[in-house]
Amino acid sequence: MSFQRGGFMFKSIHTLAIYVSDMERAKRFYTEILGFDVRADLCPTLCFLISKSGNINIYLEAGHKPNPVDMDDTHLSFFLETEKSAKETFDALKAAGVEILNDAPEEVGDGVFAFQFLDPDGNILEATGH
Repeated sequence: MSFQRGGFMFKSIHTLAIYVSDMERAKRFYTEILGFDVRADLCPTLCFLISKSGNINIYLEAGHKPNPVDMDDTHLSFFLETEKSAKETFDALKAAGVEILNDAPEEVGDGVFAFQFLDPDGNILEATGH
């Protein structure tokens, strides 16, 4: 085991678990709107998704009612590559009918812009990019 300054040396996040109430609705949102691919559809309540880049794995687990969270404390943030700006992504999600929590992408520093939006179960997601 590797330790660094008294803690584990984590390299990256492998998989993010997202609880959803309706698997088919969630799969449509994450694949058709956010562009993930289904990696493994294990059963009616479990599905693994992977981003086009191959760097993000999402594990959808159905049958749960997601708990509301405080937007300032808990969210999942996706960093956008330069091919899609935060403004272009904001406009595309808005056109797709996604509930967006900001009026426009907000500058968070160094030319980086971010905005938050909801998945169909109210999970808070964030897009951050140039």
